[in-house]
Amino acid sequence: MESFKLDYDGDDSVMRYFSEHPVSEWSYFEFEAAINKNKPIKPNEIKTKNAYLNAMKNVINDYDIPEDSSGITFNISAKDSSTVNAIGNGVLAPIQKLQPQQPEPQQGSKPQPQPQPQDENEEYGSDESETRIPSDLSIDHHPRRTNDYFLSFQEGSTQLEEDPLEKDSANNSKWILNNQCISDLCFELKNTTLQITKQYKPAQLSDSRLLVLNDIYLFDKNLALSVSIQCYDWCMNIEASPPSDWLSSLKLCGKIMTDACESNNLLDIHTAQVLIHVLPIFINGPPDYSIEDSYVHNFLSPLLAAVFGSDSLLHMKWANGQLKNNDSKVYKPDFLVYNLSGSVKHVVVVSEFKAADQNSYVESDLVKLAKQMRLTMNELVLSGVVEPKVCGIHCEGNSLHTYVMDLISPKVYRMISVAKLKLFGDLAQITCLPSILTHLMCLKNIAHESALKIETAVVSTCANLKRPAPCPPLYWLSKDFFVLSRATKKLKK
Repeated sequence: MESFKLDYDGDDSVMRYFSEHPVSEWSYFEFEAAINKNKPIKPNEIKTKNAYLNAMKNVINDYDIPEDSSGITFNISAKDSSTVNAIGNGVLAPIQKLQPQQPEPQQGSKPQPQPQPQDENEEYGSDESETRIPSDLSIDHHPRRTNDYFLSFQEGSTQLEEDPLEKDSANNSKWILNNQCISDLCFELKNTTLQITKQYKPAQLSDSRLLVLNDIYLFDKNLALSVSIQCYDWCMNIEASPPSDWLSSLKLCGKIMTDACESNNLLDIHTAQVLIHVLPIFINGPPDYSIEDSYVHNFLSPLLAAVFGSDSLLHMKWANGQLKNNDSKVYKPDFLVYNLSGSVKHVVVVSEFKAADQNSYVESDLVKLAKQMRLTMNELVLSGVVEPKVCGIHCEGNSLHTYVMDLISPKVYRMISVAKLKLFGDLAQITCLPSILTHLMCLKNIAHESALKIETAVVSTCANLKRPAPCPPLYWLSKDFFVLSRATKKLKK
């Protein structure tokens, strides 16, 4: 029994401690020292103690403990509130330690307040430890979701007229790569996620699994792009020796813009545009970005306006431009890029911004962005746009992620993570500007291609008085729409 170790190979650092140490080392003090060893700031002591006790309960309920007749008695103590004992036959049993008896107050003295017992789940919310999804099943988790949540399925407002004969060709339209059917792997992942929703609380679902329920699948893409030497040299010089005052920064920006226009290099021109806006402001220190409006105005607007404003086929709309709504949900993205052909407007880029790196209490901005991209994709297909692509931009704090979505096979919306970049916060980080603009220009080029396809579809519609046949066909589109919502007081009752 003394040499027994837990049989666990997951990623949970708490449970991993008990698999790496024999039961003779399962004291709370050794556990606390090991868990907090590499942390610069010591975590809350109550949280650490509750994590320890919950882990011990999991050991008791979920693992087979070998019996030992040697009568080992081992006491594991968690400070003054709780203990866990290993007694005799090797069965672990949690017990509650008696509170020390308080001395009787002397005559005439005020009675001392009695300490209140601490609810061991208070710091971790109302979820029981046995209903938490293991860390290897839940990435992008949301610790702020501590209330009751429910997952609902809602029918979309778009009516998809499906031809039963076209469904027979679905198997021939699956996404196959190197003799491996990626479509089937995606569907298996969705079925697994549906099983998880029946066993665990919806609040524990990761962003990735919430998207899978809506037939959206995230993929990474390795993209290496070259950067113009001239614009990089400009930023290097500014970082090494910034202008001394506002007037000198304007003179420098004027010279940079002149050189950029003479070079006819689009990246140089966009870099000069952004520097003209940010350099006179940043010369006196980084502006405030604690609220979303100032964050967008000072950091994101110069980048996006410079890149997407240069294309005559693309138009921009800021601050809550409404997408075509679903029956139960109205989406208002923070930034839109759309094509306007005649009087018909089609969105090609959707964006969500947040000033601080902080997950939402309900669905995160990433989940909202992906759903908006899928909704936009469906509208383009219904309008007869051939094999459209939709772009997405997701910014939180100093992180900027770009995405491209296409419909690769029936019911598989492929959402590719194209770039993960860091925004500059001051002039000491301005050398990352050319790289940011390069990736945004790639996104603009994809949006430009979609805009050309949109105009072709609109011209065909006007010429033939009917929309072109959908390509891909309508049965490729998904109508599944799952929403994570916080339970109201009425629902809790």
